[in-house]
Amino acid sequence: MKINKQKLTGILHPKSSAKNYKLRRYFPSTALSEWIDQFWFVDWNLPDGIQHQQENLPDPNFHLIYEKNTFKLIGPVSKKYTFRMEGQGEIIGVKFKVAAITHLLNNAADEYVDKTINIGDIFNAETINQLTQLANNKADEQQIAILQTALHTYFNVSPSPAIIQVRQLMQLIQTHPDIQSVNGLARVSNIPVRSIQRSFKQYVGLSPKWLIRKYRLHQALTRLENKERDILDIVEQLGYTDQPHLIRDFQEILGVTPSQYLK
Repeated sequence: MKINKQKLTGILHPKSSAKNYKLRRYFPSTALSEWIDQFWFVDWNLPDGIQHQQENLPDPNFHLIYEKNTFKLIGPVSKKYTFRMEGQGEIIGVKFKVAAITHLLNNAADEYVDKTINIGDIFNAETINQLTQLANNKADEQQIAILQTALHTYFNVSPSPAIIQVRQLMQLIQTHPDIQSVNGLARVSNIPVRSIQRSFKQYVGLSPKWLIRKYRLHQALTRLENKERDILDIVEQLGYTDQPHLIRDFQEILGVTPSQYLK
């Protein structure tokens, strides 16, 4: 069981929010590494009368969530996601890799954006029965073993060429801030724009245009929180047309302006 120490992404105000909960992340076994990004565990125990609103801007992945003896499968999220913590609680999550469960779905991935899926529509009764054993095992290692055993039968093949290609496109978006449009992504990847758009509709759920905006905003957030640059520097460095363009992205995706976010 290998601990995931990679940099967190998608958590808003990470420094100030971390004091309210305990987060652990683990990589899957080699057999599931092409399909599961990580297992994650979060628990909290807040004093009476104290609440914490955790805000995230997640990656476009499906998540299997276990909370209060209930399972749910959450589709890709297209906007800021807020979760309220109070009292004592815990969540166990499985973050699937991009396009990992599309072979289990009845429709293209874009049909599940911002939706919760009944796990009975995805997994059989035997699998669900195996998953319920999480309630009787409290150690992270035991719970991961249960999850891997239950899910292994659905992921005993290699990713298709189409899935490999869409993951490579996602990697380009995430790691190349100079890619500022779908046309730019098409030039770098040498894949036609229409093919990219169809692939993201089928396997990712969110459009490549939206994801380019999202990951550029991630970089802006990191620079603002670390006080590496002021807003004008960020506008220039990340290739925004002007400052209002950056502010518009903040407002549309996060619901606040950059200055409001920092406050």
